[in-house]
Amino acid sequence: MPPTVRTRRATGISLPSGGAPVRRMPLAPFDTYWVALPPVSRVFFFVPPSPPVSFTDIARDLRLSLAAVLPAFHPFAGKLAFSPESRTVAIVCGEDARVDFVEAETELELARLIEEGAEHDPDALGQLVPDIRREELPAPVMAAQVRCHDPRAYVEQSPLSRHLRTITFFCLCALTDGQVTEFVGGGGGIALGVAVHHAAADGRGILRFLQMWAAAAVITRSRRGRVGVAAEPMPPPIHDRSLVRFHGDEELASVFLRHRAPELPRIVPKQGPSSAATTAPLLCRSTFTFAASVLRRLKQRIADMGAGTVPSTMAALAAHGWVSIARASNFTDGAPVHAVFLADCRAHMSPPVPAAYAGNCVVPCFVTLTGAELGGLDGHARALFAIREAVEEVKRDPLADRSRWSKLKDIPRGRAVILAGSPLLTAYALDFGFGRPALSEAASMNHDGEIFLIAGREAGSVQASVAVAAGKMKAFREIFVLDSSKKGGDGCSRL
Repeated sequence: MPPTVRTRRATGISLPSGGAPVRRMPLAPFDTYWVALPPVSRVFFFVPPSPPVSFTDIARDLRLSLAAVLPAFHPFAGKLAFSPESRTVAIVCGEDARVDFVEAETELELARLIEEGAEHDPDALGQLVPDIRREELPAPVMAAQVRCHDPRAYVEQSPLSRHLRTITFFCLCALTDGQVTEFVGGGGGIALGVAVHHAAADGRGILRFLQMWAAAAVITRSRRGRVGVAAEPMPPPIHDRSLVRFHGDEELASVFLRHRAPELPRIVPKQGPSSAATTAPLLCRSTFTFAASVLRRLKQRIADMGAGTVPSTMAALAAHGWVSIARASNFTDGAPVHAVFLADCRAHMSPPVPAAYAGNCVVPCFVTLTGAELGGLDGHARALFAIREAVEEVKRDPLADRSRWSKLKDIPRGRAVILAGSPLLTAYALDFGFGRPALSEAASMNHDGEIFLIAGREAGSVQASVAVAAGKMKAFREIFVLDSSKKGGDGCSRL
């Protein structure tokens, strides 16, 4: 039975007066697409800081810095609400919009969770991030959870009684509480879990929030005489949805809601005994890191296969992941194998959308090859050509093919590779005043054949978190991992 979480204490952080300049923010179509999909959940693990920092100081710094940043990200403090009259969904920040800051305790051990090369424990990861999923609207937009070890506690106590305290922040209206949990057992350390509804922001917007929160935490520590170097100030985020308006946008939003959430305000379909939830395969998850030198070799090998110019890191890993999952799944016939990924279109909208825009501004790309094509000697080159063409199509006109948004629901289970994230997401650069993360993980991976990419901890490296059906992981690892001398999943593949 998974360790239970016991609540100790809760306090609330409200938006200041005037903290939400817009109380009701109608969603743009780019946002509406995500209304019925699971939140984005990430967890960051930190080893105990040196010199030691007390739990009280860490909790205070995180609480004060979150309160300082929250007004700039006021939509994150709201909730998704459905209007039956207009049949639209909006982010609403009521007078009671607040962050609940809660302390609790659990028995998870940090060392197990960050062990290199180990398969993930989804139940443990799930407990390290707040659960903001709802079956019906209204629903919270964002929540954050921090687990922090008090170094003085485990120095003074026996190893069996060491405590790891955790802090949870739920950026919600008073609808739901959050929690802060203390880990009982382990060797100390800090875990920060964040869950954001995808309807509020895309990966770029979420990263901006984390960067500004971390910078504010360092400033808070430095004001109290603690060591810390504040980052360069960032431009404030922009939430104005009018920046992504276009002809026919309201119609497209209505189409998304009809297809994605036909039973609004219910956003999760009622499931019977034969529902997909009961037949979904058991997933196995693992993380692989590609060193900079390995990536250079991978890109050159793909170019040498006939791909022409050396591909970008994102395109090379997307092609390699697509081929690896197809081959590990024994898709060698003429049936289609799909790849789905998101393309940031801020720079390609007309007019262009500012880089500081924090809402969703991504469009899905769908590419298809047969299993036989992906399994051939030139499989990587074929995959790369298809991916490049899809990206170029988006660059030419992100809104030209609006049918692409509805293609995902028609793909048979297990026949698609879902590529999320980007090597440009610099999660390992985050420093809240007690060092960079030892590990950053995606806690929200739900599909057989899902790959989530972020910049790695070492310069030039890329981390790939992968979820596949349990029976495929061994074969996938043998194909995807390029350097067999790296048992933990670091390195490059044999092409």
